[in-house]
Amino acid sequence: MNPAPKLAVIVTEFPKSTETFIYRDLVTFLEAGVELRLYHVAPYRAQQTLHGFARPLAARAVDLGFWQPAALLRALARRPRAVIGGIARMLWAYRAHPKIAAKSIALVPKALAIADDARTWGATHVHAEFAGHPATAAWLGHRAGGAPYSVSCRAHDLFRTQALLGDKLGEAQAVRTVSDFGRAFLQRTVPGMAARDIQVIHSSVDVARISPVETPPSTTPFHILYVGALEPKKGVGHLLDALVIAGNRLGDWRCTLIGHGPDADALRARAAALGLGDRVRFAGMQPFEAVAEAYATASVCVAPSVIGPNGRQEGIPNVMIEALAYQRPAITTAISGIPELIRDGDTGLLVPPGDAGALAAALLRVHADPAAALDMARRGRAHVANEFDLAVNARRQLALFFPETTPAAQ
Repeated sequence: MNPAPKLAVIVTEFPKSTETFIYRDLVTFLEAGVELRLYHVAPYRAQQTLHGFARPLAARAVDLGFWQPAALLRALARRPRAVIGGIARMLWAYRAHPKIAAKSIALVPKALAIADDARTWGATHVHAEFAGHPATAAWLGHRAGGAPYSVSCRAHDLFRTQALLGDKLGEAQAVRTVSDFGRAFLQRTVPGMAARDIQVIHSSVDVARISPVETPPSTTPFHILYVGALEPKKGVGHLLDALVIAGNRLGDWRCTLIGHGPDADALRARAAALGLGDRVRFAGMQPFEAVAEAYATASVCVAPSVIGPNGRQEGIPNVMIEALAYQRPAITTAISGIPELIRDGDTGLLVPPGDAGALAAALLRVHADPAAALDMARRGRAHVANEFDLAVNARRQLALFFPETTPAAQ
C-alpha cells in the first residue's frame, strides 16, 4: 500500500472566516487520505472564529514567525545564486509597488523557513492558495530546494498587479484558476502564459450535503440576504440605494447583512441616513451554521459586486455558488467570471455593477413572480451540481498536485 501523499498548503491568513471555499477543499483532501500541513503567511488570527466544519485544520496549522535568520543562512549556503537571484527578481518586478516589495522582502526568511519545515516533514508537493504572497513564498522556497509547487489564482491576486506572476506561475508545476475569465486574463496579460496549460477548476460546494429549498421565495416578509465582507469591491452601498428605490413596492421586506469589514461603520451610518435602519440588520460575522440557516430562509440572495480600488474585484463570488446550492434566487453583477455562474434570466439575474436602479428592478422582479424565481434557482442549483461540485473538483485538484497518484481515485 502506497504511503499517503503529503501536501503543504500556504495561505495568507488563518483562520479567516470568509475563506470557506479554501477550507472545504482542504477538509476534502484530508477525507481523501492526504496528509496535510497548513502554513499561513500572516500571524495567527486569534480574533477570528474557525467554522465548525474546518476545525480539523487547526491541528495542522503551523505558525512560523518572520524572524528566521537560520533558514535564510541555510538557503544561501545551499543555493546562493538561486535565492539571491529570486530576491533580486522580486525587487525589480515590484519596483513600482513599494508596499508589496517591502512585504515581500519581509516574507523572505519566513518563506525559506516554510520550505525547510515542509521538507523536513516530508511534503511531496506545496500548494499556494492565491497568486500573491502565498505564491511568492512557494516560489522562493522552491528556488531554495523545496518541493514542486502549484498555485490557485482567484481574483484580486490576479487583477491588482501582474508583477512577478510570470516568474511565480512560470516555475510552478501546475496553475489553476477558478474561472475561464481568470485564465483568459492570465494568458492575455502575463508573459509566458499564452501557451501555458492553465486548469480552470471552479470553487466548489458540497452539493450532496445541501438540501435544496423547494418553496418559492417568501414575500411576507421578503427577506433579502447579503453575505460577505463589508468592503468597497462588494458594492453594498449600491444595495442600500436599491432598497430606497424599490421602497414600499417590496411590501413587507427586511434585509440582513452578514459579514464585517472596513466599511461596516460607514454602511451603518448610510443605512440610518437613508431611513433604512429599522429594516436593515447588520448581523456581523456569523458561524457557518448560522449562515446556512440564513440561506435557507432567504427570499433572494444579493452580491452587488463592483470593481474596487486598484482593480480589486470578484472572481466568482462563493456566496452566489452557495445561494444556488440552497436553491435560492440570486442577483449579482456582470463582472469578471460571474456570468460563468449566473446566466441572466436562466440561473439568476445579472445587473450592471454600480447600477442601483437595475438592482432595484431585479429585486422587484423576484418579488413579483416568486414561482419564476424558484425555477431560476432550480436551474442554478443544477448548474452548480454540474460544474461547482466539491467532490469532483477536489479530485481534479489532487490530480494536479499528485499526477502519478490521485488519492481521491484510489
